[in-house]
Formats: sequence, structure tokens, C-alpha cells
Amino acid sequence: MKAVILIGALDILRPLTLSLPQPLIEFCNKTLLLHQLEALKAAGVNDVILCVNEKNLPKSWNEVIAQYEAELGMRIQCSMETSPLGTAGPLKLAQGLITNDGSSAEPFFVLNGDVLCSFPLRDMIHVHTKHHGVGTIMTTRNAQPSRYGVVVGDEKTGKIQHFVNRPETHVSDLINAGLYIFNPALFSRLADGKASMNAVLPALAAEDLLYHFESHGYWVKMTDVRTFLSAVGPQLEMMRLLEPHKLVSNQSGAVPASTEIVGNVLIAQGAIVGEDCKLGPDVVIGPNCVLEDGVRLEATTLFSGVTIRRHALVHDSVIGWGTQVGGWAWITSAVLAEDVDVKHATLVNGATVLPHKELFSNVRSPQIII
Repeated sequence: MKAVILIGALDILRPLTLSLPQPLIEFCNKTLLLHQLEALKAAGVNDVILCVNEKNLPKSWNEVIAQYEAELGMRIQCSMETSPLGTAGPLKLAQGLITNDGSSAEPFFVLNGDVLCSFPLRDMIHVHTKHHGVGTIMTTRNAQPSRYGVVVGDEKTGKIQHFVNRPETHVSDLINAGLYIFNPALFSRLADGKASMNAVLPALAAEDLLYHFESHGYWVKMTDVRTFLSAVGPQLEMMRLLEPHKLVSNQSGAVPASTEIVGNVLIAQGAIVGEDCKLGPDVVIGPNCVLEDGVRLEATTLFSGVTIRRHALVHDSVIGWGTQVGGWAWITSAVLAEDVDVKHATLVNGATVLPHKELFSNVRSPQIII
């Protein structure tokens, strides 16, 4: 089975994406792209097409894709857009790759590249094969449905009766979660050039050809660093249920006996944790990080190569690659990009700091440090 990943804007998670494009940003010590590829592999997908805008690709892109192909045993191809084609246009452009130049009638997955969830993809396949429609959408309940495409469906059959993009009045709390299965019959409804799913999906629903599968697991659309951080807790909780051996506990021996682990904590191989630290809940520590004695981390993600000096506190923050936080510093609700140097005993409250900056004085209120 094949899958398509639609990779749109690559710089939404600024300032982190000043260093790497969004699909290559690490989330719980694994890139966002790799999370999706592994979920597809587990669902039986062995051929993936990445729809991307060529001008946004970094030089290392091909190396990363080759590495993932080797690790996962998957074929990964790129369909290059010379200009943005929206959310449906890239599918038409990649039609030949998806259908083997028209010789394949097999259904295929479509995933938005900015979505992470519990990925119930095998359940979606089961639902899709039971009906005779063209497409199946994964849906989920959301407290702010007006921000998304909203679905009204038949509870018994799953057939979508109405699809409304960002309604101004309440229609339903069931939203389009950005994961689909389509039959190749979709392509006869797509014109060449720029096109949007928000036009294609209502047309399919009007023809009684669109169904939905409601997921009850966690779901997040990565729209900014705040949504990134909000997804860490659910992801670690899912790991606690499915892969508890990957998390650190007070009894695991991965940290000194004097260091306290609270809740779910993920520590990459090669990280060094000092004495008398307190870590958690919802903490992710990347490879080659160094935490000196007495460090306190809570609801925080450290990317690779971060150093946190003695007795510093970091709360509700993302700390970028190679950044150094001085001793007795206090960091809260902040985003520090790559290679930031926070000096000894400095307060950083709510700041977003761009790469390669030094902070010598306190930042007491939310602001962007350029």
C-alpha cells in the first residue's frame, strides 16, 4: 500500500525552523517525519510519496530520506512542486507515482505533514474497505471546531452528510483530522494546478462518496511551538502505555539515585544527568545533553547538545540545539532556538530567542529577542 505526505509550509515552528525544516524537527527525540513514516510502516505501507516545494528543501534532505529508507525498508520518493499547489493540487501532480502511471487501483493514504496522533491507520483501512465511497477521512472531537473543517456524518454508516470549512456558527464538534484514505477515482475529480481539499471534500460528500472514521486517541496539528509542547504530554503517556521501557524511572538506573523522576520522562542515549536533579513531568532530553547537579526541568523539551548548568530551572519551554543555560538561571514559558547562551542567574520569562544569541540580562516579560 502507498501513502502520500503533504508537506506544506516548512517554517511554522519558528524560531526552531530557522535551523531545520519542520518535518526534521525532533519531537520526543524523533523527527516529525519519522513519527509518520513509522506509523505508516506499521500499517503495511511500503511506498511513500512526499509532496514538497523544491525551493524549501535543505541540502541534507536527500541524505535524511536515504537514511529513513534504509532504516525502515521503505521506498520514499519526492514529488517536487515548482510553485505551491495547495492541499489537493500536489495529489494530482503525483498521480503517476501514486497509481504507477495508471496501472494500480489500490487505495492510498494521505497525511498532512503537520499532524501527529495515535495513528489508528489499520482501523481506517478496515472502515474504508467496508464502504463503496471514494474517500475516508479520519475525524476527531475538538473543543474549537470553527478552526477546522467540520464534519456532520451518519452515526450508523459513517457517511458524511455535510462538510463545512471553518463554520461561523456551531455545526458539529467533529473535525477533519488531516488523515485520509482515497481510491484512485479521486483523480478524475482533480484538475491540474492549484486546488484545495476544502473544495474537493464537500463535492465528494454531496455525491455520497465520502465517509469518516472517528479516532478517540490523541491528536495535534503543529501550528506553533505551543501546540508542539502541548502534544509532548499525550505522546509520552501513549509511550507509557505501549512502550514503558523507553521512559526513565527512579528504578531504571539511567539517572543517579539522588535524582528524582516525576511522571513521564524521556532521556536519549548519550545524555548525562547530574546528582540531585528533579525531572518531570513531561520532560524530553535529547542526545548528548548535559545536566549538571541540582537542575530542575518540568514540561520541557531539550534538543540535542543542550547544557544546563548547576541549579538552573527550566519550565514549560523548548531549548534548541547546542544552547547553554547558565547556573541558577530561571527559564519559564520560553523558546530558545539553536546555540543560545543564557548567562549565570539570568531570568527568561516568556521570551522567544532567535539562534546564536547571548542573554546577559533578565527578560521579565514575553518578547522576541532578535
